[in-house]
Amino acid sequence: MLSKPIRYTFLRNSIYYIQFLSSKGMFRRSLCTDSRREAATLMIALMPYVSLVKTGQLTCDEFSRYVELAISNRAWLSSSRLAITPAIPEIDLPVQTPKPKLALSEAWVLYKREKGKNWTAGIASANERYAQVLLAVLGHQTCVTAVTKQGIHEVMETVEGLPKRVIQPYRSMTIDQLLACDDVPSEDLIGTEAIHKHLKIYKSLFKTFLCDAKGFIESAPTDGVVAPPSSARYGAYSNSEMKKFVRYAISSGDGWIKWIVLLLAYTGARRGEIARLTKEQVCFDDDSIRHYLLIKDGKTDNATRQVPIHQHLIDLGFIDFVNNKQGSLFPEVASTNMPKISKVLSDIREQLGIPYKDMHNQRRIVHSFRHSVVTAASGWMNNVAHLQQVIGHEKTGTGITGRYMHTFPLPVICHIIDGLNWL
Repeated sequence: MLSKPIRYTFLRNSIYYIQFLSSKGMFRRSLCTDSRREAATLMIALMPYVSLVKTGQLTCDEFSRYVELAISNRAWLSSSRLAITPAIPEIDLPVQTPKPKLALSEAWVLYKREKGKNWTAGIASANERYAQVLLAVLGHQTCVTAVTKQGIHEVMETVEGLPKRVIQPYRSMTIDQLLACDDVPSEDLIGTEAIHKHLKIYKSLFKTFLCDAKGFIESAPTDGVVAPPSSARYGAYSNSEMKKFVRYAISSGDGWIKWIVLLLAYTGARRGEIARLTKEQVCFDDDSIRHYLLIKDGKTDNATRQVPIHQHLIDLGFIDFVNNKQGSLFPEVASTNMPKISKVLSDIREQLGIPYKDMHNQRRIVHSFRHSVVTAASGWMNNVAHLQQVIGHEKTGTGITGRYMHTFPLPVICHIIDGLNWL
């Protein structure tokens, strides 16, 4: 009895080929197998994409990549639920075989082509903005099987700190510029509804599409992730939590991670101010006989300031680190890769067992180091204007005297930083 032909295939010299008429002409490609079973298994995996090529929603070149992907992973396909007859392992323990690799950006393209047919222009634009955050935080080329629940939590932390894109200056910013925004005013943060919409599209992509519909992943990293209400204020880390971060940086931190964590803990400077530091910004003051950071190019005039370098950092070798650099101190995160700081700090926080929310249900992110320094220094400052100068805030509460008040000399403000002790 003759076997039923496999749709869209033909045999040539005992090798199976896929062939069908696409919107651009005839598509033909070898399946690199003489096994009818393997050819049938490959076609089951490829069939959902054939219709996309035939209607012009997927190019022949793009489809060729999926054919190659399926061929290179046909051993996995044969043992998966896509197979006609699942292969039975000949040994007691199952053999771990590689699964097809699909980049996150590729998954988003496929998702849009299949799910976005009925989207209005407004919905499509909003969903694209939500996806931009996911891709920027996790990485465009990250394999969908490598995305973890912790990664989704990190994305949602980033979402909670985003400004509203409908107001200036954020309206004209790129996603990289938005992610680099520090100290976003509470009234400019996105609301609860927008946060939930971000997570909704992520769950649809991973759970509904990649897991349930396509089987690219066995379980969705979004399972169990809940979008909390937006917290208008940033929380601060406690003294013991700050000491955990500092101890980690000293004992386990490597390269830029070590010094960025320590600078965040001992300066109260913003993430971007530290990430963009150059060798020339590490200076020495003859009057106070100590080193300081010259913070400049801030968003306000107050952001340009001198920040004393704590003696602990000197003892740990920060000046030696600086002397071995040329130009940027942290080229790994100085420009568009700045969100990597937030991701790494989130991983460290998770590793140290420090909760994302404090006792007041306020979220703790990189910016919380700044809040922690301000909170601690408020206990020993003798003039609030000294603290405001160190952290780059406008001096308030000085009345008419403020008209005559200029920048305090470095020796006057050193006590703000010198009182910090996270060891």
